[in-house]
Amino acid sequence: MGRVRIQTVPMVLLVIAVLAGGTHSFTGNVVAQEATPAGEAATPGGDAGYAHPEWLVDPAWLAEHGGDADVTVVALTPEEEFAAGHVPGAAQVDWPELKVTDTSDPSIMRWQGEVEGVLTRLGISPTDTVVIYDGGTLFAARLWWVLEQLGHADKRILNGGYPSWAAADGAVETGPSTATPAPSLYMSAPNSAALASLEDVRAALDDPGVVLVDARTAEEFAAGHIPGAVNLDFPQNAAAENPKVWKSAAELRALYADLGVTPDKTVFPYCATGVRSAVTYFTLRLLGYPDVRLYTGSWEEWSGRPDLPTETADGRRQDEVTS
Repeated sequence: MGRVRIQTVPMVLLVIAVLAGGTHSFTGNVVAQEATPAGEAATPGGDAGYAHPEWLVDPAWLAEHGGDADVTVVALTPEEEFAAGHVPGAAQVDWPELKVTDTSDPSIMRWQGEVEGVLTRLGISPTDTVVIYDGGTLFAARLWWVLEQLGHADKRILNGGYPSWAAADGAVETGPSTATPAPSLYMSAPNSAALASLEDVRAALDDPGVVLVDARTAEEFAAGHIPGAVNLDFPQNAAAENPKVWKSAAELRALYADLGVTPDKTVFPYCATGVRSAVTYFTLRLLGYPDVRLYTGSWEEWSGRPDLPTETADGRRQDEVTS
């Protein structure tokens, strides 16, 4: 079990807040609440049946482990949103810095090198526990997948993102990040099983053992998608209102099973640029699906190739349509 580090600003704050259902005290810059024991789930209702409940943490857990030395907190939010308020000591990055939609081998190799530089700047070392949060978008899953693809062992998501931290009256820091870069360049150990390339997807078309999950909106899906894909808009993985915590395992398994997305199949999630579908990837892995590979090239790469088939809402494939 990794530990969590939150750097704090040099001030002392003591607030006693009496809330319905009990009293919570806050000391320093982090909320002091009854913490979820290490290894348990981060959702209000316990582990919710996840195969990997330890991948989600809640504000109480984050507060409890705030003095530990080997965890880095990262906000995946725009700079202006981060500056307006963030978890004390967090580093900041936004998803465009992590984008890659060319899945050829040379492109992926270049991208991995670039991202190693980003992770170094964020203060992340390969042995760290990394706790990622977003502003309620669920996009923390994108950095989670990036770390998964690079072979990082211990990475977690703050369930519900920053809204859950705010709802728990967690301490807030403003301004730009003051995170210190890591002392040495991040060295990855890429995990090829986390990534599907364009060629992987093309080879899997019409394979009954593979299912493609399009994480875009129904309107985007209807306008054009990879043939044979099923559609599940990514926000459906979580609660509709903030804080957007992940749904229970029972709800999620039923949601995906209804679409024929079952653990016995290889699953290729995709969206427009691999950000929204990273939420799908994380969700299925959270449930214990053994073979999930994010097609990070997604619709941007696929639709840019006139030699590849596409399908519309009426079920007709582009390569079947004659002028």
